[in-house]
Amino acid sequence: MRRKTAAERTRNERILLVIHTVFAFIGAVFIVSTVFSAVAAAIDLSDGTFTVMSSFALCAGCFSAGAAAAKRRGRNGIRCGLICGGIIFAVTLLFGIIFVRSFSVGGFFTKMLIILICSALGGIFGVNSPQRFR
Repeated sequence: MRRKTAAERTRNERILLVIHTVFAFIGAVFIVSTVFSAVAAAIDLSDGTFTVMSSFALCAGCFSAGAAAAKRRGRNGIRCGLICGGIIFAVTLLFGIIFVRSFSVGGFFTKMLIILICSALGGIFGVNSPQRFR
């Protein structure tokens, strides 16, 4: 069995970083959405409340993705969080254009601002949290 080169190790680390970040994002969105679904099933809520709940679920997912990526890298937390946020925003925008088929400028900037701020905050917390496992 041959040893991996530095380029192969770097590539594998980046792939694991992306996988780890995606699972953190999806897991956080799933957990928050499940809790909000239970709350919505128990009491009657308005449409505005559902918009706030979905935005909060997106915030939680972006925060956890930024934190997971920055913690795994161990440096450049804000940059790492902003990169994660930019990717999440691009994917969200693409899915919104494909499935919803509508576009509002106010919603565009609001979502972009929410995603980038939460991801950057997650990156800050992730890089400054103690490393327990690697």
